[in-house]
Amino acid sequence: MTLISSTPGIRRALFAISVSLLSACGCSGWLPTSREPAPIQKSFGRVEVPRDTVGIESIVIRLDSHQAAMLAEVWAGLDEQIVAPELRLALDRNGLRAAKSAGHLPPILEQWVRSNEQRREEDPLEQVGLAADVSTFAQLWRCRADSRKELTVRRLVSEKATVFYFDDGNKGGIYRAPHFLYSLQAKPETDGSASVRLVPEIKHGEVRRVVVAKDSAIRTDERQDSVIWEKLAIEMRLKHGDCIVLGATPEPRSLGEHFFQTRTKDGEKQHVLLLVRLSETRLDYGFVPQDTAIFQSDAASR
Repeated sequence: MTLISSTPGIRRALFAISVSLLSACGCSGWLPTSREPAPIQKSFGRVEVPRDTVGIESIVIRLDSHQAAMLAEVWAGLDEQIVAPELRLALDRNGLRAAKSAGHLPPILEQWVRSNEQRREEDPLEQVGLAADVSTFAQLWRCRADSRKELTVRRLVSEKATVFYFDDGNKGGIYRAPHFLYSLQAKPETDGSASVRLVPEIKHGEVRRVVVAKDSAIRTDERQDSVIWEKLAIEMRLKHGDCIVLGATPEPRSLGEHFFQTRTKDGEKQHVLLLVRLSETRLDYGFVPQDTAIFQSDAASR
């Protein structure tokens, strides 16, 4: 200890390593790769976060043909029964699936996440979101009960999409420049869990600038026409580490075909999964204590 204290070079090296470890790790080993801009000021050693806030991680992963062949095995390891039978039927009619993974992801899915991250780090097109019309960036969203976030799954900037779906009958439409997304709301609970709600939506058409009055203030906002499927909303109570997995039916169709299937720049058709995980809860002390973060990062690097 005396040697370390008396050697400025060693102290500077240890400080640099600590900063690197803290900035590289979230509260998990595999997310996030990017963060939503947050109004929270961070300081070294502690993150001050309101107690009415929870952290939700999301990531979209693309699967090659080999991985897609293993999807049945992955879904078998998840809990689809947590979704009510009526909702499972409505999701299936629209080509969608939803399940929960309690505590941790199945090993295969963890491996896919790591492969996804590695591909993003090595491929410049992945890094700028041009490898496909699905971006593989991970994000950390800090949510209050009254906040709404938009989790982009797929965006077609200059194309039209003909979308058919079931909503008290067969319906459909042609949508220009469609943006396929899930809106996210997360309400922190007193026991450290969170009630999470995900609703599939499409935004489409021209962007319009509108005037919005809220909280005695007037501001301008950009909006598009949208279709919202409230009847297909997924609502789950998550504990720390629990994850919601969203994807398409084995034969993609209806909404599932447009939300969870993509084509790469090389012309390969790929399946897509959306993972949404509770990673920061109100019971966490500053969410990620400094020493815990260091140890987790160190263990992950071994």
